[in-house]
Formats: sequence, structure tokens, C-alpha cells
Amino acid sequence: MKLLDRRSFLAALAAALAGPGRAAAGGPVYLSACLDPGGREGDSVAAFDGDGRLLYATRLPARGHGAAARPGHGEVVVFARRPGNWAAVVERTTGRVLRLITTPPDRHFFGHGTFSPNGRLLYATENRAGADDPGAGEGVLGIYDAAAAYARVDERPTHGLGPHDLALLPGGPILIANGGTRTQPGTGREILNPDAMAPSLVLLDPASGRALLKADLGPALRGLSIRHLAVAGDGEAVFACQWEGAPEDGPLLVGVLPRGGPPRLLPMPEDDLAALDNYVGSVALCGAERVIAATSPRGNTVAFFERGSGRYLGRRRMPDVCGVAPAAPAAGAAAGLFVVTSGHAGVATLGAADGQALRRLGGSDLAARAWDNHVRVLG
Repeated sequence: MKLLDRRSFLAALAAALAGPGRAAAGGPVYLSACLDPGGREGDSVAAFDGDGRLLYATRLPARGHGAAARPGHGEVVVFARRPGNWAAVVERTTGRVLRLITTPPDRHFFGHGTFSPNGRLLYATENRAGADDPGAGEGVLGIYDAAAAYARVDERPTHGLGPHDLALLPGGPILIANGGTRTQPGTGREILNPDAMAPSLVLLDPASGRALLKADLGPALRGLSIRHLAVAGDGEAVFACQWEGAPEDGPLLVGVLPRGGPPRLLPMPEDDLAALDNYVGSVALCGAERVIAATSPRGNTVAFFERGSGRYLGRRRMPDVCGVAPAAPAAGAAAGLFVVTSGHAGVATLGAADGQALRRLGGSDLAARAWDNHVRVLG
């Protein structure tokens, strides 16, 4: 991916500010990066409601990835796909781009971020990418002050390589999924340490930068890159992985990290595991936090687990499925129902239980778009 220089940054900002979308209706709103195959918006961020109505689609400078909603404010930050160096601050209700954030020249985003509980600070996973930096390829947590026009004010080590997703836990620490892969912008997404990967889960104190916990999956699973997270209200985290080792050795791909406990991988039948094709692209908890959904765009599959017991609940098929979010944010919502998005099969709801079969959501406005890896429910 081409990094934004100053001239491109200003041009992209002018283009992004030129087209506010329609005001969003009440109720759950879902947001995702996408591509309009017809070329009208190009690389965009789009929002739709629980009834499948497209609320807006706003042009982005390039392909987007994950998003973070600012608590107590009507802003959402959409991050570039790695190794992009920009993030767009978007008005939640209209899609209007308020500003673009750029990393320092020797850093780039990994596609994900989260806010402090009061919405003041934005935390983003980043890569040390300086050509003469002896620590190049090591992960950092970039810290941006949202109240000061998102100025970058500090950084902390992530205590690992290739940090990707991150999540704020109850009480303030940040859980970071260090994918364990060393990459550099000059070689794109190529893994430069295939025989020396070091994936880990790190619980970080953002104030001090101290690692409160660092957990790995053992030497036999060094090739299991930990990529995405979903956190329950009690602090237990679900993590999803991508296997970079020999395909025939494919291990389990979804795990749970209890608060203060060691990580454990969730078992599933061999044939169902094979259907995931060594790759989970996103993971989510249902609104009641009782069911886990893990998506595999390579395997065209969504797998389901019971969070409390770790019991495997089965899987459903959807072509190129990746984005997944609870179908409603309220804890009283039907357990196990999710909204899922696809690169070429639109948007749907589905779940593991009887009566939760694949149901297409929305009309041609949603179906015509190539939805990117993640969808976020904004409430």
C-alpha cells in the first residue's frame, strides 16, 4: 500500500470532506470499510442499520480496515489497512470525514485502535518501520490526544512483534494481540521471520507501558499468529488466529483468555477445523456474550462456540465471509445471532441455533458492495 505524503494527505482530506452522507436513523448502526464495485465511492466506509438500510458511504483515501468508536462523542476512527499510515475521523451520524490522522514517517498503523474509557486518548497498534532503526519490526502502541486534534503525544511498547487487534479491558488495561510476525513497508505484507515468529497476548498498562501479563501458546505453536479479539464484560477475552506453518499441520484457531488465567484453545471436530482453511479473519461475541462466532473468508465458513463451556456448536457457510458483529448490542438480545458481511455476498444475519439460518439483510445497496474484513456495531 502506498503511504500518504503531505500533498496526498491534503488532497485526500479535501476529497473526503466533500461528501457527507445521510443522517443515520435510531437503533443499532453497523459500520464497515468497503469497496463499491461500480466505482462511485471507491474505497469507502459505509454504515447501515439493523433493517439493512444503507445510511451513508463516504470515500476514504485508500482501503480501510478496523474502526474504533469514541466514547461519549459522535466520532468513529477508521484505520487504513496495514501498512497504511492514515486513519480517518468520521462523524458517526453522517459519515462526514472530520480529519485525517497520519503516523510519523517511521511508523505505520496495523489497522486497529481503541479509546480510553473517557474518550480522551486513542490507542493504535503500530510498527517501528525506520530504515535505520535497530528495533524495526517491533510493535508499539501509538497514543493520540483526541481533544488536541488527535495529535500523537506518546507511544508504548507492545512487548511483541506485529501487533494487530487490541481491546480495552474493564478497569483500564489494554489487551494486545501480537501476531508475532516481523514485516516492513518496503516488502508489504511479507512475513520476514517465518521461522522465528513469536505470537503473544499482552495485557498492557497504557500509563506506564508495563506488561501486566504476557502469554504465548508454546513453542509448538509459534506459527499460530494471534490476530483478533473480542472481550466480554467480565474481562474474559476470545482470540482468533491464522496459521502460518505447514498447511497440513493446521492447529486449533480460536481460544479464550480468562481474566488472570492462561490461554486455552477451543476444540472442534477435525473436518470442521479443516473447513476454516487455517485462517480466522474476525471474531465476535453475541449480544448476550454467551456465543462466539469466528469467521473464515478462505473457508467460506462461520464457526460457533459456547463461551462458558468452550463447546463447539457447529458452523454455517457464507461465501467470503469475514466481518462479524452481534446482531443487537443489548444483553437481552437473542443469544447467538450475528450480523456478518462478505466480500462478494452482501450482508446477512445468522447463528448456530435452529431458526438462525442465513438471512440476507438489505437490498442492492448492501449486496453490491465488497465488504472488508470487519464490521462494528455502534449501538
